Amino acid sequence: MRWQEILDRFRPVAAPGGAAESAEHVAERTGAALELAPVFAAIDADLAAARQIEADAQARATARVDQAHARASALVARARTEAPAREAAAAAEVLAAASEEDERVISEARTGVDDLLAARTPRVDETSRLVVDRLLDSLRTRS
Repeated sequence: MRWQEILDRFRPVAAPGGAAESAEHVAERTGAALELAPVFAAIDADLAAARQIEADAQARATARVDQAHARASALVARARTEAPAREAAAAAEVLAAASEEDERVISEARTGVDDLLAARTPRVDETSRLVVDRLLDSLRTRS
């Protein structure tokens, strides 16, 4: 394209001064679409590449979301499978701790009774001994 043609695009139709018709662009006479067709043709390849990049990124994102859902489902399934065993183990630990505590209390009670019997006076009679024995029996049956 020659310089004169470029400058002619913006040449006024009438002389400067009062009201006159507006400048007429050459592009309006020849058609902007015809003039810009090579530019749009060059951009088409880039637009197609951008669309492909976007589609690939969307596919990767969808795959990652699907993988995350699969991992989460597997974790939930494993937790549901392992939960009864873990609950049973926790219950066994609590029962063992309770049994140990019961044995400790019974042992302290026996020691207290033995101390009482060793230091007994004539006022501690057979009835007191029966009460203590029954108390120890009830503690034994509870554990």
